[in-house]
Amino acid sequence: MANEENIRNTDDENTMKLPPELRNYRRPNINRQNQQKRPQSQQRPRQYSSPPPPQQPRPYQQVSQQYRQNYQQNYNNYQNFQQNNYNPPPPRSPQPKPQPQQSYKKKRKKKKHFNPINAVLKKILVTFFTILVILFVIYSCVALLIIKNVDKNGTGDRSRTSEAMARSYVKSVLIIGTDGRSEDEQGRSDSMILLSFNSRKNEIILTSFMRDCYVNIPNYGMDKLNSAYSYGGAELLMDTIESNFFVQIDDYITVNFISFAGIVDSIGGIDINVTDEEAHEINNILFSEVNGLMGDEPYADFLDNGGKLHLNGKQALSFARIRYVGNSDFERTSRQRQVFEKIITKFIRVSPTAIGRIAKNVVPQVSTNMSTLGMYLLSLRIPSVLRYDMKQVQIPADNTFYPEDVYTYYGDVQSVLTVDFDANYNIIEEEIFGR
Repeated sequence: MANEENIRNTDDENTMKLPPELRNYRRPNINRQNQQKRPQSQQRPRQYSSPPPPQQPRPYQQVSQQYRQNYQQNYNNYQNFQQNNYNPPPPRSPQPKPQPQQSYKKKRKKKKHFNPINAVLKKILVTFFTILVILFVIYSCVALLIIKNVDKNGTGDRSRTSEAMARSYVKSVLIIGTDGRSEDEQGRSDSMILLSFNSRKNEIILTSFMRDCYVNIPNYGMDKLNSAYSYGGAELLMDTIESNFFVQIDDYITVNFISFAGIVDSIGGIDINVTDEEAHEINNILFSEVNGLMGDEPYADFLDNGGKLHLNGKQALSFARIRYVGNSDFERTSRQRQVFEKIITKFIRVSPTAIGRIAKNVVPQVSTNMSTLGMYLLSLRIPSVLRYDMKQVQIPADNTFYPEDVYTYYGDVQSVLTVDFDANYNIIEEEIFGR
């Protein structure tokens, strides 16, 4: 309704704009429905004209058509050429991936807070390691100076036994105590002790071989074990032990009477329990042999009685040579192991001044086939063996031998020990190489 009123108002305004004579004019109403139509007869027929003539192509259309034909022909020629003469391009090498550009922005360093405790600990550690290095250098220098004075002998010809026992965790050295009275006299092997370090069991094993064992000496036949050293030196003795007891021996150290007594005197003597009979026999050995060998009076360093005594070098040597007290050679080897154990125990705790005396007076009289490097590496094990237990073994063991009298090549009769080698092989394997 509002729209109709708006339309009326608009018409009224337009009417007022007309001249006065046209304002009241109204268009007559025409009724379209009643309007007459022209009769059909009066209608004009439609006229159909002929189709227009075909138009001629215009000049620009002709040019365009010719261009299309030329383009189509060139395209077809190009396709034929590509099919007949196509050579594929060579493969492209893979392009390396561009690396990300590094940012050159300076990273801000975090300020570390100063901790006085860490600084003190760091200084303590540095000082501790510095002291260790200095001690190691000093120890190495002293050890090399001592080793330099050792009488080194090259290893001679050996007749090795391939079946001999050996383990990587066991290091063995044969200690040979000879009855030579001087450096030039070879003599016989008065004591034969195999010093073994077992790092698995943390043990030091002292294995003494009885000198009267009846064994087969390579190239010499059956004889006592201590005769092997007099026939062919340390090499033949090691070969004899290897071939009869099947234990591998690579290195040896020989000590004679003078050097043995010098070692005991250099460490300040040893403490040993001595019986009255043993004290009497020590005096006999001092009087008959040792004092004269050392250039002393016949009655020097005699013992009054037995007990726990502090023995010097001559007295300890005489104690180790006692043979006619107790069970003959069995107790003799036991005394030798006892003296050797006392020497090792005291040598570990020896003072620096004693080391100097040993290096000067004793070491030059000791012979070995070990190289300088081998002896130095062995000396480095001394700090670790301080905590090792010490054990003694006798070969042949009890109930694995029997005494027998045999004839020598010269027609003499000698007392020997016939050994059960298989039983002793098992004992050596268990006691020395056991884990």
